[in-house]
Amino acid sequence: MGKFNTFSYLFLFLAVITQISDFIFSSSVFYYNHYLNFTLLIVIVSPIIGIILGSFGKIGDYKLIAIVLNVGFFISFSLLALLNLWIITFGK
Repeated sequence: MGKFNTFSYLFLFLAVITQISDFIFSSSVFYYNHYLNFTLLIVIVSPIIGIILGSFGKIGDYKLIAIVLNVGFFISFSLLALLNLWIITFGK
């Protein structure tokens, strides 16, 4: 597995861990006021970077798996995070 594919998986796991922490701490007012915007940016940007790095990786199964997982995560969670970030930023 090439280093681009490895970094692609790293950004995917970063996005997944950030999304899990968002689910755990989202009920806290302190989290909502201080960390939610940063968390949403990580959830949105990490899969995009993972897709780009996966596209530059070595040809093979690891490359396809990395791209598919990052695209799946982006479609599943990042679009909602982008909508949430838009509402927080411009909805007031």
